[in-house]
Amino acid sequence: MGEKQIVKFKVFRYDPERDEKPRYEEYEVPYYRGMKVLDALIYIHDNFDPTLAFRYSCKIWRCGSCAVMVNGDARPACRAEVEPGKEYVIEPLANLPVVRDLVVDFSKLYKRFSGLGPYFVTTKPRGKEPARVPGHKYEDFIKVAGCIECWSCISVCPVVKVAWAEMAGPGLMVALAQSAFNPLNEHDVLPTAFAQGLYCCTTCRKCSEVCPEEIAVPELVFEKLRAIAVNKGMGPLPGHFVPKELIEKTGKSVARKDMPFLETLETEVFKPEGEPIDRVGLFTGCLADYRLQPVAKATLEILLKLGIEVVVPKDQVCCGSPMVRTGVLSVMKRLVEQNVKAFERFGVKTIVTQCAGCSLTLKKNFPEFVKMFLGREMPFKVYHLSEYIVDVLKLKLKGLKEIKMKVTWHDPCHIGRGQGIYKQPRELLTSIPGIELIEMSKPDQCCGAGGGVRSGKR
Repeated sequence: MGEKQIVKFKVFRYDPERDEKPRYEEYEVPYYRGMKVLDALIYIHDNFDPTLAFRYSCKIWRCGSCAVMVNGDARPACRAEVEPGKEYVIEPLANLPVVRDLVVDFSKLYKRFSGLGPYFVTTKPRGKEPARVPGHKYEDFIKVAGCIECWSCISVCPVVKVAWAEMAGPGLMVALAQSAFNPLNEHDVLPTAFAQGLYCCTTCRKCSEVCPEEIAVPELVFEKLRAIAVNKGMGPLPGHFVPKELIEKTGKSVARKDMPFLETLETEVFKPEGEPIDRVGLFTGCLADYRLQPVAKATLEILLKLGIEVVVPKDQVCCGSPMVRTGVLSVMKRLVEQNVKAFERFGVKTIVTQCAGCSLTLKKNFPEFVKMFLGREMPFKVYHLSEYIVDVLKLKLKGLKEIKMKVTWHDPCHIGRGQGIYKQPRELLTSIPGIELIEMSKPDQCCGAGGGVRSGKR
């Protein structure tokens, strides 16, 4: 038999009644296949220190009581797998007061939770048989019903961290969504959701990333509730009418300042030197067309230098991301029809965009809208620029000049957690001679502007 493998754990320790400040204690735990963080905590408690305080109950992923921070991310300890050779830092859930060690005080959260009710009201008398509801009416409810109230989402939400007074938090909004989507419930929870920060979510997807039940909270909760609020005349926020009106007038969600990039083009089809190795459509997005023209120009030049024939339809319009995120879906039919027509006019099958929000919307939302409005499948494959260069072209870059520069990379929420694009931008940067990539401690931290939060507050 081989030598026993040891895993090192650094565990947060703090008793507010005795300790002046928190400390970390290190433990070496024998590893075995299938070990979870909860197993390690129990081992530490039983073999090293019986005073270590932590919560757990079912040990089978259902109660949610054992959630802790594992290397900076929240998750139930009974689901967090331990890998040999790695070191683990275990801390209490963030954004909540510490009772002792890994045990946090949920009283503030539960008080707010109970204050949001009632969650279910019906005036129908209870019959002898269960109520029968067609399955399609339960679809949205089922998608959010799996929440085990581990509160990992509350612990990692950037809005809760800085403005919990304004926004109840992802987990509590899930509870309100369960109520709103329950076809047997007669109580309207939308006024409560609106008052509790329905439009404060940046749609950063950090909550979805840590959710043990993989509930896509921004899409299934916030965006759906916002759409309902808009239909009821409660939303969006006053600031959101600005991009809506601009889209209706110009097709773009931002105001024109300088000469738009698309209007400077003398042609819509650009051929590289030599035989093209691929043919793509370039979706500029509103900002690159109206505000950040050098970005659009550079994107076009990069693709041409890589040997790509590039089609840039001048009649392309906004992808609709600002409207989807804020629940204003009334403009989407026009945008979908116009964009599909613009690119199909040239017969392109692949669309490339440098914009994080556009690439997410075209990938994740457009297929559903194309089916809804046009009655067919999405006719294009969509790539973020970094993804296309690294994954499709296999990073075949030639003649790069040396640039002696230290750089860092911030992962936009919409391409990082939204699309799983992390390695591609880094591979692209480090392929340039002389570039030194220096990672930030939290490169994927939300900028705070997404989900209509910035535009809604103007």
